[in-house]
Amino acid sequence: MFLWTRRSLRYYIRHFRGLFVLSCCAIAVLTFVIVSILFARTILIQHRLDVKLGARVEERRDLVDEARSLERAERLAGALKIPTVSYKTDHQETQAFTKIHEYLQKSFPILHSHPAVKREIINDLSLLYTVHGTKSGILPYLLASHLDVVPVNEKDWSVPPFGGIIVNNSYIYGRGAIDDKCGVLGIMEALEYILEKGDRPHRTFFIAFGHDEEVSGKRGAQEIAKLLVSRGVKYLDFVLDEGFPVSDELIPGTNRPIAMLGVSEKGIATIELSVSGAPGHSSFPPAESPIGILSAAVSRLEKSPLPSMFGHGPEKQMFEYLAPHVSSAYKTVYSNLWFFSPMMEYKMASQPITNAFMRTTTAITMFQGGIKENVVPPSASALVNFRIHPAQTVKEVLAYTKQVIDDPRVQMKVKRSREAHPISPHDAHSVPYQMISTSIREVFRNSIVVPAVFIANTDTRWYLNFTSNLYRFLPTMVRLSDVSRYHGHNERISVENYHQSVSFYYRVIKNADLILSQGYTTRPFSAEL
Repeated sequence: MFLWTRRSLRYYIRHFRGLFVLSCCAIAVLTFVIVSILFARTILIQHRLDVKLGARVEERRDLVDEARSLERAERLAGALKIPTVSYKTDHQETQAFTKIHEYLQKSFPILHSHPAVKREIINDLSLLYTVHGTKSGILPYLLASHLDVVPVNEKDWSVPPFGGIIVNNSYIYGRGAIDDKCGVLGIMEALEYILEKGDRPHRTFFIAFGHDEEVSGKRGAQEIAKLLVSRGVKYLDFVLDEGFPVSDELIPGTNRPIAMLGVSEKGIATIELSVSGAPGHSSFPPAESPIGILSAAVSRLEKSPLPSMFGHGPEKQMFEYLAPHVSSAYKTVYSNLWFFSPMMEYKMASQPITNAFMRTTTAITMFQGGIKENVVPPSASALVNFRIHPAQTVKEVLAYTKQVIDDPRVQMKVKRSREAHPISPHDAHSVPYQMISTSIREVFRNSIVVPAVFIANTDTRWYLNFTSNLYRFLPTMVRLSDVSRYHGHNERISVENYHQSVSFYYRVIKNADLILSQGYTTRPFSAEL
């Protein structure tokens, strides 16, 4: 037996040696080719991006004066003292919004008395400003923010949430400090500063402050959009609204701050799952109760996330744009996502924030069932909130949900839904994107600007029909440890960051004029404003 085995082995070695050698050579050649491609793409990443991005808008150093930063911080603090809370769609404190309207007029006297600026109150509580430029016939743009804030639980705050307190001349505390009165006051400060110097924007633009963004935007931004249409405004050059802040702790491989400029916005679907059955006494329960059946369905949903859409949205380009600025190991990975995508998907899925960039997320937000401890309830229900990736549709998410639950006893009802926004241009041919990117780098000097999907919702949905250039950015630095302050307790912004916010909007207004002198043209505009 041993002799037969040795003879067989010699036979196979003799007859298949050539094939074995050929296979080894093929593997070696393939490995060499792959390594060469990885190396070449890593080395040439900066050149490839320069070609892709094209010529950027020239960066300038002209910023808002820093000497008055504390004075501006005090004006923001004053606005934070006004509780413009949105509780639900039809419940806003009218008096608070009237008060903030008056506060803005008092705080920015130059722009409110300037003949080139028209202020209008929309639907009693929102504001629309039309800033008439010195040049006519150029397509206007729109800067957006919102006046309302979310409710607070005062016992969780270490300072009064509507106290507008500046601590040690360093941090401004109050509900709305980040979301989003820093945007409202930042835009106002920038325009006031321009007009105060005797300057005037070349381009006409709109400033839209909705009063109900936190609960829908239907009575604020939607009405502003309707008014613009009624006046013959069919198109806008671009829209800039709130979005991601600048962060230096989000993406591994670099300690430089990363500014994610939102080029799309996730859709949303809230689905009610319900199970009905016969009520009974807990002493002789059925084999499965409505709560048990629904719990199993919900558990299956959580254990079966929707598939990764990595590469089907801007998340792939986000890492490619980062590649020239990260350490060697990460540079190889980010430059060669064609090869390392599976590894990147695994890594991104391990963190809730990065996971949200690449897929539709599933969140069980409410669960109701049970009426008494010794009664088997006749029904149970749960709400599931999906935030939908731009590469997927509401219909696809519903079909996937039904497939995963796979139980006819569980009924599905769509409570509300909205498709994800289209992906806005963000390449060499998109001058508005490049202009906003330049404005970010001028203020946040060491930042890396990358395109991203904004995972929350904004008022931009009401302006989708005006332009394909819709962008979302929050001009302030936020550490991951401060993210919980959004809609949480002890919301704050530093005095330095607020100064940067003002400077950013100033640069956007100036750069929107500057690109005209660099040959940028828009479609003709002739509406009477």
